Amino acid sequence: MKHPAAGFTLIEILVAMSLLAVIGVLGYRGLDSVRQTAERVQEKAMRWQEIALVVDRLGSDVRQALAVPGRWPDGSPAPAWQTPAPAELVLSRATADDGDLQRLAYRALGDRLELLTWPAFDASAPTRQHVLLAGLAGVEFAYLDREQRWLADWPSAEARRLPRALRLRLHLAEGGVIERIFDVAAAD
Repeated sequence: MKHPAAGFTLIEILVAMSLLAVIGVLGYRGLDSVRQTAERVQEKAMRWQEIALVVDRLGSDVRQALAVPGRWPDGSPAPAWQTPAPAELVLSRATADDGDLQRLAYRALGDRLELLTWPAFDASAPTRQHVLLAGLAGVEFAYLDREQRWLADWPSAEARRLPRALRLRLHLAEGGVIERIFDVAAAD
């Protein structure tokens, strides 16, 4: 008596291997898609964290602003708060750690927001610059005066006064606008 052959035929093995290959390719594509999505989410999270840190820094500087005049390059007194260019803000502030006076500026240059610092409060010009944020389509500053009007330039008629608030608009290169309003604690 002859026993039927045990095992799989060649066709059955080829079909099983083909199904396994298709499942493997689908699984790989799914995992690769998850990996790419995770990388994009990580990049976006880092971008938003960078923006949040810059906005917090600017807000802290604005809250510590003081009505103490700085100096122009010729040595004459400069307003404590001024906008020498449309997307530039220069201010005097107290430092957080020891209360010393500091002069600094924020300016938009190309697609970047930069921080400029003076070596000493009474120095006539900044000597250091730091890129705070890149990838911007534009930056706008506006200043709230005593009549509750938003102005594009400062100082107002009385140069020793500070604005009541600063409005910051960051136009992101990837689309969208971030707007924040900071109160100026030393404004009278």
